[in-house]
Amino acid sequence: MSSFQMKNALNLIILSSLVGCAGSNKKAEAPKSEKPAAPVVVSNGGQFKLRPMREVQLENGLRIVFITDNSLPRVSMTMLAKVGSRQDPAGKEGLNNLTSQLLEQGTQTKNAMALADELGQLGTEINIESGNDFTVISMDALVNTSEKMLGLYSDIVMNPAFLDVEVARAKSQIIAQQQKKVDNPSNYANDAFDEFLFLGHPYANDVSGTPVSVRKITKQDIIRHYLNNYRPNNSQLAVVGRVTKDFESKVAEAFKKWTGKPIRDFSTPELKPIQGIDMKLLSKAGLQQAQIRIGEFGIRRNDPDFLKLRLANVALGGEFGSRLNQYIRDDLGLTYSIYSYFDSRADRGPFVINTFTKNETVGKTVDESLKLFSEFVEKGLNEKEFNAAKEQLLGQFPRAIETADRLAYNILILNFYGVPLSYLQDFNKNVAALSLNDVNIAIQKHLDAKNLRVLVYADEKKVADQLSTYKPKIEKAK
Repeated sequence: MSSFQMKNALNLIILSSLVGCAGSNKKAEAPKSEKPAAPVVVSNGGQFKLRPMREVQLENGLRIVFITDNSLPRVSMTMLAKVGSRQDPAGKEGLNNLTSQLLEQGTQTKNAMALADELGQLGTEINIESGNDFTVISMDALVNTSEKMLGLYSDIVMNPAFLDVEVARAKSQIIAQQQKKVDNPSNYANDAFDEFLFLGHPYANDVSGTPVSVRKITKQDIIRHYLNNYRPNNSQLAVVGRVTKDFESKVAEAFKKWTGKPIRDFSTPELKPIQGIDMKLLSKAGLQQAQIRIGEFGIRRNDPDFLKLRLANVALGGEFGSRLNQYIRDDLGLTYSIYSYFDSRADRGPFVINTFTKNETVGKTVDESLKLFSEFVEKGLNEKEFNAAKEQLLGQFPRAIETADRLAYNILILNFYGVPLSYLQDFNKNVAALSLNDVNIAIQKHLDAKNLRVLVYADEKKVADQLSTYKPKIEKAK
């Protein structure tokens, strides 16, 4: 999965409707601390009710959230490890992605084939997604095989083998996938824009690294990275489904064997300010369409203005009736698709306008998109857009947490970003309380239409003349 795909897969849920909560469970083995159960709100026919949930923290620091869901005879386990590509050492980008992918390639007692065979017998698989800020490891199974699943899952998380043959195979597979990226213009442009926008910040790097950086990663690097970051005191676990008190105790018993370790402090460099309309033309001969990305630094996930900007983005480019889609697509006919999004992270993630067009209309598409965005920042939303966007947020929110698995996933992410339960509990009230003036002030505070980075991925010979007024830096696609 490319870095862009991963970010979107996670943020479609995060940006649609994040939730957060904490609870307790007195039956788990050797809890370090217990807190009174807190309510978890879920949607049900437009009304909100409570879903049973408990949280414990083991002596080794692992937080475990148990969410009861009896709708299906199944149990799922989802772990969030607080490590992502941000922690990759310079020159060895892709280390966390490689480490995480190797978790399912054998344990201390089962090689990759034996592990795959046991997963197949259970009718399940292990899903691992590594992103910029964190890594998610998940698995599910029917209730009657839940204890076997627990044994496999905990073995995979706690006892990876990192065999030489699997390290070599995984590196080869990742490099092969990286080399094919240029064949997908949209994904290639997404990754190139990240690199252009963030310039020296870890968010500039592809989650999977580059062929050069992956080749430099050694087995010792992988083991060290795992031991330093994949620790119980640096992780959260959500267990969802038909979970009995006996099973809760068995989960705690399995994971209390995992050894904790002090986690090294981590910081990222300051983002370098953007000056003016900074354009790059990334050229590849023969491209029949041009990919266009316009953007700047957005906000952190825990920014107090997160909800205001979510609403603003719905009106700008976050849904089919948005201003960008109506004008650039429908009125001018310059593209089949244009949208905008905030990807809010631990550090300031990107704000992006994403589109494509024919080579002949590249200049006009960039001009009109920048003009529309400038008017949006200067004047903000009108009353009609504001009311429509508010209704959209209120209508979409319940679907984002209607299943226990979605709820659990979002709980882990909200806990990671330090967003309180009140984001969920008071969502309707807080959206309803937003005023048009509140949203427009937030737009002007956080968005700047005069200082942007613009990436155009196209055939230089077919589009350069249209972009001459922007004096783009021209580079050949790698």
